[in-house]
Amino acid sequence: MKKIVLIDAMAIAYKAYFAFITRPLKTRSGEPTSAIFGFFNQLFRYLEEIKPDSVIVAYDSKEKTLRAEKYEQYKAHREEMPEELVPQIGRIREILDAMSIPVLMIPKIEADDIVGTIARIAGEDGYQVYMVSPDKDYFQLVTKNAFLVRPGIKGEDFEIFTPESAEQKLGFEPSKMIDYLALIGDSSDNIPGVKGIGEKTAVPLIQQFGSIEKLYDNLDEIASNSVRSKLEANKDNAFISKELATIDRFVEIEFDPAKATIGNVDFQKLDRLFKELEQRTIWAKTCKYFNYSPDEPGAFAARSEESEKTEEGPHEFDPAKVDYILITGVKEAEKVAELVSQHDEFVFDTETDSLNIFRARIAGASFAVKEGEAFFVAIEPEVVQQDMFAPVAQDRLPLSEFKRIFSPLFADPTKRKICQNGKYDIAILRTAGIPVKGFYFDTMVASYVIDPDKKHGMDDLAGTWLNYKPIPLSSLIGQKKDPSRMFDVDLKALANYACEDADVTFRLYKKLKQKLSDEGLERLAYEIEFPLVEVLE
Repeated sequence: MKKIVLIDAMAIAYKAYFAFITRPLKTRSGEPTSAIFGFFNQLFRYLEEIKPDSVIVAYDSKEKTLRAEKYEQYKAHREEMPEELVPQIGRIREILDAMSIPVLMIPKIEADDIVGTIARIAGEDGYQVYMVSPDKDYFQLVTKNAFLVRPGIKGEDFEIFTPESAEQKLGFEPSKMIDYLALIGDSSDNIPGVKGIGEKTAVPLIQQFGSIEKLYDNLDEIASNSVRSKLEANKDNAFISKELATIDRFVEIEFDPAKATIGNVDFQKLDRLFKELEQRTIWAKTCKYFNYSPDEPGAFAARSEESEKTEEGPHEFDPAKVDYILITGVKEAEKVAELVSQHDEFVFDTETDSLNIFRARIAGASFAVKEGEAFFVAIEPEVVQQDMFAPVAQDRLPLSEFKRIFSPLFADPTKRKICQNGKYDIAILRTAGIPVKGFYFDTMVASYVIDPDKKHGMDDLAGTWLNYKPIPLSSLIGQKKDPSRMFDVDLKALANYACEDADVTFRLYKKLKQKLSDEGLERLAYEIEFPLVEVLE
């Protein structure tokens, strides 16, 4: 079955704009880009996940709409579009045109009516329809052939609602959304509803009667005098609200979904636009999705100076050139914590015996505050009840002591924490009862921001940026890389491996931090991507 994605442009642009309202994105020259970045970042998520054959973007009419002509108060309370959003709407349209994505705007017609009509037409033509909007009134359009795609709070994630999942969420069939809105109203559109009727009252009424017509035909069946009197007093508003909330699925549109396939992309224009808007990440996603390789590297291509590779090949671990220290005792650990606390920032990394954060036991943690030097604190696994007679690991710091000594350091928000794949390490420590505050930089995420198409693992980054080949994990736990063997590894070998991880991460941090600055990607990294690391663990 062919798929088509229908996007409510203004709803998505507004959501993207306000998602960055406290930390707006701008180019070096001051042009606002929050909505542009958010809109296309989401668009490519939908394209990659849904893999549609066709895409259509619907815009609201600039003229007074038919609903506003019928009901003067409809959306009358809305403020003017934010000044910084206005030029971004035009820029979004420019980019869509360059991508050959059809944009529809009809005088006096709202975007949801356009989407509703095309959803019907495409469904009749055998398409599976995906309607993208955060607005709840779109639930009424959900059918076996038309699904609602609702962006998440952060915009990165989204949820797809089928008739079954929509009913599970709402408590009634999605087609009844118009009757539900007729009762509770919609403050965002200034739809009045029935005064005094809220969600808790409306849902049971919809479940019992199915529609407001049947509800008003059977008011005598309502046990609550209060609810009945509210319905009687607001009958006109209820029916007006239902009319306003009903999306028109029969707008006059001459449109063939088959002609909405993406093609004839103007890559030169997109290259120019994304350079002007300093949207390196979106340009990279564009090239990846359309399988386009620029003939000339230009400003957005990877530069040869990113790598320090030489004809001699990558360097490898040399104990004579580094100072990697194994820590097994309490006093030694306290000295490490004291040393690290004297610095404003530090790298930390954990070694565990499982990738499952709820099952993993911490085998140790490594720290680095400067290049070429790192410490590995070997940690004794907690003895669980069924293993209480098992031999206790030797030459390791008890987890309880590790928590006592290092928890204040991890909890100090003034100490900037740096990681490679920090979401895992933060999750491991939190699961062990060690909160982490002051997270600052993730080398894996920074690499993604700089070039989403490259690999971002430790070995790949070390080779690309440092001309260095790290100690392979397989040399410790075998070719199958079975983490459950971590506690069987020789402590000195484990210390070298873990210290190297921290040391390499510190060196990558210096390189990638500078690269983010050089490419004008600091705001994207520090204000958007890095804050998500702690949220996503």
